[in-house]
Amino acid sequence: MILGLAVVGTTSFLFVATGTWRRILAVFRIRTRRMTIARLRLGVSDPANRERVDGILQHFLYGFNQTITAKNCAAARVRCDSLPVIFQPFAHEGLAMGYTLHKLFRYSPEAFEADVVRPRPEFRYLYYVGLGFWAGIRNQTPPKVERLTQGLDPLHRYLCFDGYGFKVAFFDSKRDPSSLDRLQGFRGYARNAAYQGVGRALFFLHMDEPGELIRRMASLGPYAADAAAGVGLAAVFVNPDRLEVACDFVRRLPEEWHPHLHLGMCFGLKARSINHVEQFEHDLERCEPSRQEAIGASIRECDRIELLVRAEKHPDGYPEWRRRVTAWLTTAVEYPMKSVRCMAPTSRDGEVQRVRSQTAGLGH
Repeated sequence: MILGLAVVGTTSFLFVATGTWRRILAVFRIRTRRMTIARLRLGVSDPANRERVDGILQHFLYGFNQTITAKNCAAARVRCDSLPVIFQPFAHEGLAMGYTLHKLFRYSPEAFEADVVRPRPEFRYLYYVGLGFWAGIRNQTPPKVERLTQGLDPLHRYLCFDGYGFKVAFFDSKRDPSSLDRLQGFRGYARNAAYQGVGRALFFLHMDEPGELIRRMASLGPYAADAAAGVGLAAVFVNPDRLEVACDFVRRLPEEWHPHLHLGMCFGLKARSINHVEQFEHDLERCEPSRQEAIGASIRECDRIELLVRAEKHPDGYPEWRRRVTAWLTTAVEYPMKSVRCMAPTSRDGEVQRVRSQTAGLGH
C-alpha cells in the first residue's frame, strides 16, 4: 500500500511539474475546419487573397491551440516562431488570446505584460489585440473590458478594445447587425478604438466586395472614420509583401476617408516593420524608391510622436498620438504612401498645426 501511494504521489508530482496536466485543456482547442473562408462565408474570391486569408485563420488558431496546452508561454512562442514569417504575427495574436485560458482564467495586467509582452516586444501590438479578442469571445461587457485594461501600458491598452471590436464585427455582425450596438457601452476613446477593430473585421469580411465594404462602413455614421483606419491597417498588414495590392485597394475607397486610411496604413506598416525587420526590408525593396521613402519617413515620424506623447504624459495619449500622425501624413506624404512631399515638415511645425485643426474631429 505504501508503495502504491508512493507511485501515485510520484506520478502526480510529475504530472504537475512537467505541465503534462495541461493536455486536459486540449478539449478547448478550436478545430481548424471551423475557421475557413468557406465556413465563415467571407467575401474573399480572388485566389491569392483566399490563400492568404485561409493561412491567416489557420495560423491564428495554431497559436491559440498551442498556447493553451503548452507548459509555459516560452514554449508556445518557440512554436509560433517556427512558422512562416508572413503568418507569425497572427500566431502570436492567437497566443495572447489563449493566455488567460492557459492560466486557468487567472489574470493580472502585470502578469500578462511580464509573461507575454516583454519577452517578445516585436509582437506587442498583436498581444494586446489578442487579449481583447479573447474578452470578446467570452462576451465580456465593455465596462468589464475597460477594467481588464487598467494597469496595462497606457497607450497600447487601447488595442484591447480594437480586438474586442474585431470579434464582435467578424463573428456577430454579419448575422446580427445590431450586435455592434454593444460597442456603445465603451466610454470615451475606447469606443473609437473598438470601431477601429470593426474596420479590420470588415476588411476580412468584404475584401473582394468593395461595394458592400463601403456600404457597411458608411452605415457606421460618426465611427466610419475609425473603421477606415482599421481597413487601412488590415490592408497593409495582410499584404506586406504585396503593398501594391494594398495601395490599389485603399486608393479606390472614398476620398473623405483617405486621411484615416492613411493613418491605418502607417500603423500597420509600423507593426510589420518590428515583427521581422529583415523580412520587412526585403518586402519594401519591391516598392518603387519614392514609396520606400514615404513608408520609412512615416514609420520614423510615428515613432517620434509616440515618444513625445509618452514624455508629455498626455492624458489622452493614444488618440493624441493618432491625431498627430494623421496631421503629419496629410501634410507630408502623398496618398497612399506614394511619396514624401518636398520639404516635409515634422509634427512641431506650424503647417502641421494648421492641418491638425482641419482634422480635429478625427476619432470623434
